[in-house]
Order: sequence, then structure tokens, then C-alpha cells
Amino acid sequence: MKRYENFIREGMCKKGHNIEVWGPKLYLSKYKFPEGINKWLRYIDQYIIFPIYFKKKSKVLDKNVLFVLIDQALSIWMPLIRKKKHIVHCHDFIALKSALGTIKENPTSTSGKIYQKLILRGLSMADNFVCISNNTKKDLLFFLKKKPIRVEQVYNALDSIFVPGNMENARVVVGKHLRLDLKHGYVLHVGGNTFYKNRIGVITLYNAWRDISEKVLPLIMIGYKPSTNIRTYYERSPYKEDIYFIEDANDNLLSYAYQGASVFVFPSLEEGFGFPIIEAMAAGCPVITTNKAPMNEVGGSAAIYLKRSPNHKKLLFWALQSAKVLEDTLQLNDEERSNLIHKGLDNISKFDQSIILNHLEEIYIDVLANKVA
Repeated sequence: MKRYENFIREGMCKKGHNIEVWGPKLYLSKYKFPEGINKWLRYIDQYIIFPIYFKKKSKVLDKNVLFVLIDQALSIWMPLIRKKKHIVHCHDFIALKSALGTIKENPTSTSGKIYQKLILRGLSMADNFVCISNNTKKDLLFFLKKKPIRVEQVYNALDSIFVPGNMENARVVVGKHLRLDLKHGYVLHVGGNTFYKNRIGVITLYNAWRDISEKVLPLIMIGYKPSTNIRTYYERSPYKEDIYFIEDANDNLLSYAYQGASVFVFPSLEEGFGFPIIEAMAAGCPVITTNKAPMNEVGGSAAIYLKRSPNHKKLLFWALQSAKVLEDTLQLNDEERSNLIHKGLDNISKFDQSIILNHLEEIYIDVLANKVA
């Protein structure tokens, strides 16, 4: 969210607009108290002090100001701006759907359900929305209790650091980081430990693929330090000596990792958008992802698709089927691989930063002028 906030703030500033970022600050909770006390002090900072600060500061603003919530989770603050000109950016409703029990892989605590109910209450007060995918837009319209004034779909913008590069050189760079010889390539996955990133599915798929393939390519997984559960699956893998986790990858190393990969595997269960799909395509890497929105919306005809991974009891059967898709992709000849890469490069044109910023600016100006799409 911080990157998304910076993208909008810096982009609109360059276009000549005045931007201020407001949010709860640490007042009472900045002092060193036991965590149990600090937790309640943070609540006071957020839900008591910040609304007072907001109301006081907003009174002196010109009426021709647009309030932008950069994430739907911030709709908890919607009562403060419902009578002002506003717009809410919606990224995904995974947490809300989980709280309602429609995503079985992610049971939600009672407090989590209450929190999501408050977010939904705030969303229902809002009139104008931007959604990062058509899938998110569809979910939003399902959850809203009223017809909004304006709902626009605007994709996320691709960071310009992700570009095609020299594959051999990229493999040398990543290999030096891991102290490996990667000249023959590797299978790549990028994602965190959240359930929907499906890192367990990735490891299970890799195991199944190694069982059927004559190729011996390592699996490189870039993201946070693996959770205990993910680590357990790694330890049980008969090919764990060829599975590597990179926990400290900056954007530069990530770009090289995409450029050097033989294939990028991204079998997510759910997404709001799926940044790694377009990052890999932009770097000239073939992409295998889930045939489910929004992954197939973002990947279009430029990706190769798998069925959605089922629960753990049926995971092995899914992995056996998916391993054949991975093997077929790795067996593409030079012409077939080149055609797939060029499809990816054509596909990413709609995620251009200038196109996205121009579209957002147009929407913001229309909302300020009370124009309906």
C-alpha cells in the first residue's frame, strides 16, 4: 500500500496537483510500554485521537478537495468523509469473503469478522470507487447495499524497473547471490506466506514435476521467510536440496530473477490483481498461473493456465496434472518460447504508468466536478 500511495502521490504532484497524506500517527503508543498496553494505546491513537485531528484539520480546507482512500480497508474512516467529495480505491475482498465463509482455506476469527463488518459498513457509505481489476469491481458491486455514483476499473501500474534483459547475465547475478551455478535455468515463484499465495502448492507441484521430468532445475522462491507450515512441506520434499528461499530480494535482484528464470509459476488461490504476473512478463519470462479471475484477466492470452489448487487432501492429484503443464512449458522450442514471451510483452502495454495516471486524474477531476461516468 505504501508503494501504491507513493505512486499516486508522486504522479499527481508531477501533474501539478497539491497532495497531502493524512493518517493516524503514533501519539500515546510511541512510548515504550508493555505490548498489551501499547495495543490499547494504538487503538486510542487510531480511533479517538485521529478522528479529532481529522475533523479539526478538515474544517479549514477548501471545499474543492477530494479525499482519497487508497485501500478499501481504510473505509473504516468513511464516516469522516461521507459528506465530502471522496473516492475509495479497492484492491481485493479476500479478507471480507473469508470473514463471510466463502473462502474455506482461510477461516476468520471473531474479531476479524467484526473488523470486516466495520469495513463493509464504511464501504456502503461511499459513492465513488476505483477497482484494480474487473474481478474486484464485480466483488464490490456484489457487496454494496446501494448503487454507487461511480465505479471505475483501473489496473495497477507496472514498475519500469521490470524489463527484458540478458538471460545468461541474469542467471549469473542470481547464482552469485545463492552461490549456485544457474546456467541451465530454474523455476521461479514470487509470493509471501499468506494462504492465497499457495507456496505449499508450489512445493508440491515442483515435487510432482521432478518425479516425471528428466530435467533437474532448482526451484527459487522469493518472498518472506517461510512459515512453519511451509517449512514443513519443504523439509518433507525429496528434492529439498534443490529448493532455495530468498528472503532479502530488492527490486533489482527480483528483476534479474525474472529475467533469468526458465519459467515463472504463480498458482495463487486468490488475488486482487497479481503483480508478479506482469512483472515476469515484462522481464521476458513465460508465466504459468491460475485459470481464475483476476489472474486470467491480468495474464490474458499471454499466460499458460492451471486449474485452481484444491484443499490439501486433493493437492497431490492437482500437482500431478499441473506438473504435466510445467513440463510441456519447459519443453517449448525456441520459436514457441519466443512467441509466448512476445505475447507477454504485448500484454503489459495496458499497465503503463502514464496511462494509469492519466485515467486516475480524469476520474479524480470528474468526481470533484460531480460528473457521473
